[in-house]
Amino acid sequence: MKIYIGGKYITNDQLTQWKRKRVKKAFKTLGYKSSEINNPNAMIEQLANIKMNYSYLEMYNKLKPKLKLSEIIMRMGAVLSGNRRKFSQTEIYVEGITAKEAIKGIDDLMLNPSEENNRVNLSACPDHYALRPLGESKLEVIETTGNSPVPVQFFIVFEDETGLQTPRDHSYAYQSAGVARMKEGIIIGGVRHQIKDTETGIKMKLSVEFPALAPTSIIKSHQMHLASEFSYWLQWIKDQK
Repeated sequence: MKIYIGGKYITNDQLTQWKRKRVKKAFKTLGYKSSEINNPNAMIEQLANIKMNYSYLEMYNKLKPKLKLSEIIMRMGAVLSGNRRKFSQTEIYVEGITAKEAIKGIDDLMLNPSEENNRVNLSACPDHYALRPLGESKLEVIETTGNSPVPVQFFIVFEDETGLQTPRDHSYAYQSAGVARMKEGIIIGGVRHQIKDTETGIKMKLSVEFPALAPTSIIKSHQMHLASEFSYWLQWIKDQK
């Protein structure tokens, strides 16, 4: 597996260092103390175990004060940004899997509720607190985007591309695309993740759209967030073959 951000190769060391910082932040967000983190991947699994012990409502209530704060910030940012967007983009190459297998696995993780899928989703990135499928094409997300100081809550409606500005590249056979809204319906951005076959595997072009007023530091850190979650998801999907 190879990961690129802005055309630059991201090493395992760089991704591990990013995960180490985010693991510490996630433990703090949940009110736990973490020991010295020598193995971030193992600590992410420990975090997932902690998160799995919460019901959705318990997790929501635990984070509610922070979510109320981020809701105010997101609403202001979306309104003041208008139609202007910033883009967080990452590319991943994986060998030994087809684009059809990858999109089928991603769709299953995003839209089919199960205990196994919940654990995989919570393990994919330390900043995930809830990824809850709601019907056939809607996903509720509670996560920390990039290096934001507090978690956010939003809802992705897949196959609704209202306002998306990332262009569709038809050389990519498959996509997972949708608009992101706050619970009252305000559009705050969206996603367009595109996948195509290569000679030995797949290339996945990931894009998340943010309101233009989002700090650049959040945009850059979210590129690593994308690298963390999708490298985990794609490896898991490959391992299920």
